[in-house]
Amino acid sequence: MMQSVVRQQRYRLKAEYFDPFPLHLVTKTSPVKCMTDEQWLKLLESWKSPKKMETCQKNKDNRGKVKYHHTTGSRAYMVHVENLDDKYNDEEPNAFDLFKECHYSKKKCYTPIVQEAITQMENKLSTTTEGEELKSAAQVVADVLAENTKKNQFLQNVGYQNARRISNEQSAELEAEKKTNAELRVQVVDLSNKVQESEQARIIDREEMKRSQSEIEAKLNLLLSQIRPS
Repeated sequence: MMQSVVRQQRYRLKAEYFDPFPLHLVTKTSPVKCMTDEQWLKLLESWKSPKKMETCQKNKDNRGKVKYHHTTGSRAYMVHVENLDDKYNDEEPNAFDLFKECHYSKKKCYTPIVQEAITQMENKLSTTTEGEELKSAAQVVADVLAENTKKNQFLQNVGYQNARRISNEQSAELEAEKKTNAELRVQVVDLSNKVQESEQARIIDREEMKRSQSEIEAKLNLLLSQIRPS
């Protein structure tokens, strides 16, 4: 907990006294009473290092790629979920409820991109195509997030197994089963053809044998008829 507090304090100091200014205008004296000038200068040196600045820029770029920023702050998803029990009268909220809870900003609203995702989820939850069963909230949330983001971990973070991954695994198993059945059908047809060919060959051999036997008998009869009794 202390490490987390220290990191948060450094993050706020950097955002307020370092990031907004060119390096030559950053204050050289500590802006807070709990830190000496010497400690402040050491902190500045760490922030100014090329490696640190490169890492910060990469992190900033990665944050910019996130479409659905959660609003739980530094609190872990699961802790936030546990604190929702009173709100839902001890009934477990579904995945759709949790998505809304974790993306509702302190300004009492959703960002436009989050609101768009919520609308898509509501439409999927309320409508089905002919012959299709009503999807679960977890499946709908997984579908919408998969359509709009790559490798979204929201469902796992709030304790749900990713419904999209389950669906993909089931589809893969179904495809594998179809492939196996198709291969078996090919083998059955191949064996059936071989049996038919073998049977036809046996019939031909039998007819050839009968014909040969008839020819031999005819020749024998001819020879016998040519033999005159002495």
